[in-house]
Amino acid sequence: MRGEPAITLSDLYLAFRQAKTALYFERRGVGLHELAQFEQDLGNQLRALKETLDARPWFDGLETGESWVVPKRFREQSPTSDEIIRIGVRQDKAVRPIDVQVRVSPTPQFAIVEILYLWQFGGHLDSLLPSPEVLGYRLDLREQRVVPDRRWVFEFWPPRYQEFRMAPLNAARDALQLDRKVMIISADLASFYDTVEPAFLLSKGFIRRLTDVSGDEFAVEAYKVATTSLLNAYERFRAQASRRVGIPVTTGVPIGALTSRLVANLALESLDRHIAGRSGVLCYRRYVDDLVIVAQDRKADKAESLLNVLSTYLPIKSTSDDTVRLDCDELSRPGSDFRLQSKKVRVHHLAGTPGTDFVDAVASDFASLVSERRAFVDIATLHGEGAGHLVRARQQAGSPLRVLRQADRAKLERYALSTSLHSLERISSLVDGQQAKTMVRNSLDQVARVLDAEDNWLEDLDLSLRLFKLAVVASDWKTAAEINQRMDAVWGSVESLWEAASALYFLGQELPRGKKFGWTSLRDYLHERRVEAMAAVLPRTSKGLKDLEARLKGGLKYRTRYMSMGVLKRRAAILAASDLRSRDREEDSPKDARPPEVDRTWLIEELSESGELVKRLTEIERFVARCEDLKDPPWMLAPARLFLCIRPPSYFDIARRWLIRVESEGFQSDIFQDLLDVVNAIRGTRYADPVGTVIDPSNVWINSFWQRFADDSPMTGPRVMLGNLVVKNSAWEAAAKRTPKPPYNKPHMTLERLRGLATVLEKANRVAQNHPAAVLVLPELSIPRDWFRALSNYVVLTGRYGLVAGLEYRHDPANAHVSNEVHAVIPGPSRSVASWSWTKRRPAREEATQLAAMPVGVTFAPPKGNLPRIVVSSPWGSLSVLICSEMIEARRVADLVGRADVVLCPAWNPDTSSYDHLIQSVGFQLHAIIAIANNGYYSDCRAWAPRAVRWERDLCRLVERGADDLVHVDLPLESLRAFHADPTVNEDWRPLPPDWR
Repeated sequence: MRGEPAITLSDLYLAFRQAKTALYFERRGVGLHELAQFEQDLGNQLRALKETLDARPWFDGLETGESWVVPKRFREQSPTSDEIIRIGVRQDKAVRPIDVQVRVSPTPQFAIVEILYLWQFGGHLDSLLPSPEVLGYRLDLREQRVVPDRRWVFEFWPPRYQEFRMAPLNAARDALQLDRKVMIISADLASFYDTVEPAFLLSKGFIRRLTDVSGDEFAVEAYKVATTSLLNAYERFRAQASRRVGIPVTTGVPIGALTSRLVANLALESLDRHIAGRSGVLCYRRYVDDLVIVAQDRKADKAESLLNVLSTYLPIKSTSDDTVRLDCDELSRPGSDFRLQSKKVRVHHLAGTPGTDFVDAVASDFASLVSERRAFVDIATLHGEGAGHLVRARQQAGSPLRVLRQADRAKLERYALSTSLHSLERISSLVDGQQAKTMVRNSLDQVARVLDAEDNWLEDLDLSLRLFKLAVVASDWKTAAEINQRMDAVWGSVESLWEAASALYFLGQELPRGKKFGWTSLRDYLHERRVEAMAAVLPRTSKGLKDLEARLKGGLKYRTRYMSMGVLKRRAAILAASDLRSRDREEDSPKDARPPEVDRTWLIEELSESGELVKRLTEIERFVARCEDLKDPPWMLAPARLFLCIRPPSYFDIARRWLIRVESEGFQSDIFQDLLDVVNAIRGTRYADPVGTVIDPSNVWINSFWQRFADDSPMTGPRVMLGNLVVKNSAWEAAAKRTPKPPYNKPHMTLERLRGLATVLEKANRVAQNHPAAVLVLPELSIPRDWFRALSNYVVLTGRYGLVAGLEYRHDPANAHVSNEVHAVIPGPSRSVASWSWTKRRPAREEATQLAAMPVGVTFAPPKGNLPRIVVSSPWGSLSVLICSEMIEARRVADLVGRADVVLCPAWNPDTSSYDHLIQSVGFQLHAIIAIANNGYYSDCRAWAPRAVRWERDLCRLVERGADDLVHVDLPLESLRAFHADPTVNEDWRPLPPDWR
């Protein structure tokens, strides 16, 4: 670009990566096909863009992108009498006009240059926004700048949104506890993006403030040139929007453009300073156009109008029945038209215990919804109440949620709906096809009846599309066809839309009925949403496509034609190649997929000018080579393409492959540093601390696992949670029975088993909460292998505790061999994780007999290598694993003498009467704590310690046959280790064996 440092292809590549990630989560399924096509020819596309930028500065030579008329809500009409109640009786649809907005799908080229703009100026501009007051759409900055090689350009929104909800409530509670009277004002701005006039970015006052904050390093002239180009592009968008709606569009920033998030935030920066500077304000938070003020309430006992209350904190210009208009001139935002929606403004006067109770109730309801979101799956869904949230929130006249305003209620209800759907989606991907289909069908049938009775297609658009996708994923073709027909009946054509709504309104102005542009654009937008929703989940098997095509009878309606399954399949393939489908590459990969040929040179020459980027891609190539060596298809793709994935493999995914052979080959001295380098390269992170340190080939130190507590902590040791998970013998038989083709067995992945696992995990989350030193142990052969990835990522990212779980048999594809493995998932610093397996080398006598008696007899593979059993050392002590019958193997037990303070034992032992003798024998020999998680079908989970006093040896015990449950204990490891170091230090423990040292 003229007057700027030369833009390289590497810069454009990194910018595309950030733009792709941001647009995927912003576009709501519109324009992803264009994004994927751009990536297919990325080298040529980036070269062409570079030539354009070399010829014309910034955005001057670029199209902004496709503009769409998007529905917002049904326009409110005169209220009806509360005495007239209609159930199952539809009102005349023609009396419901629709409020719309114009949204842009930026071209990939425009979005890339937006990222370049944010790289150069975003950090300076974002620094004008007060922290922590402004929370939504903040840039993800490191040292006050956007880092090009990170995946995210904006901060991850859920923690910020939770802070927006909780910070005002906490401030109000603190004040109330000091016997102060408190006032909470909550409001939001009407049609906010459409009322922003962005010319303030070039005003003298704004640039002066920007220069004062940024200092001499800020290039003012370069900023003026770039911002002028950006505002000209916004003008082009408004001209296109005017053609779409048929009326002049003179203000606003393009919803969907990446820069508009920052510009919209900055438009309210002066309002933020105005409110925060008012006397008596205890807390102020803003999330985009939603704001909450907590202030001391000196006039709680006096009648005061809403206008007077608002005028104390906001610069009011005028009011009407619907809005409260702010004085934009006073806010130095001339041309903008900021208005609060009167009906959504709420003022709460709170005092004393009742006030505290109300604040606690609001906080509790939000915390409850967040807690449900954290669940592995919704237990209510697994108990046949899959439509619970979806239906209850709709059918009740008033939701039981306690909120500050009605707008919050609607948002939180949608949050609850999304949680239930998320649970249904996870269940459908984990359980057997027929059970998933039946469960989804029952749930969706109930939801569909409610949606049909309410006939509010506009509010339920996102929900309907998610239900449509869920039905396709679960192969419920009947429900998918019914939902599709329902959508066609409402917006399959412009004529259908005319019957569904009497008029379209934009910023209060009715769109001309004689001009079809707005109606046509609205129809096209809805069709595009549906097509890309379908392409995001389209079955990868030919049978699934045929079944779906038979139900949809010709394909999906798209504008004035039908899109065939062949076209949809090609769209789905392009989206899959660019990681733009609903699931990541590993979840989306067919189980029988053949390893592809990898073109590792793709785009390497174009990126060779950046040494740092080439270094990253070289590290990624090591991971791709590992996947090739393992014949593991999902992540076998060109390194430069893997780096572009919006959902790259997680730390666990990488660690599982990187450490897969440590049991047989041992830990190399630099293996954890290598793992860290590969993770940073793939995920664009800059973690500094490896998950662990190698002591010797069979002993590793993981500092952050089983961390010590602060001196004032009442907890006495690390927490072990023993899962009494029920797995029936029929599940063992299904896992052991060998089939001729991959995956060589047909495990029972049933709702019943998933319900049991979810129950144990829910209890483990409660037990491990706020406890940084916890590990969950699940029985031998208890987890289907297809569940392990979802379980492990959940435990690492949500539970934040360790996991030691027995997986069902792994079948050798070349020989009639099975492996009985227990896998460790050990969390480390900064969301890092280590994962490997402990393999049972010899089957129990009964196990060997039963395996040999299967229709296709199988046995254990001969042991490879003779390395000692892996031991994990931590600040609390050393831990290892014995798998069920290994406790009676003399050599295996002797291998751990003096090496382990705790032995975890996942077991499947019907002979629980032998436990007492076996546990004591092993525990005394090793002088270690023994913790057994036995199959809940037989039960008796317990932790035992070699205490001196006999009745103190059982640390915990649970005998509850047939019940999925949990027992836990905080281990007295500090005392045990002190005794090991000096047996004279106390008399709490049995003497050490003579040969222990």
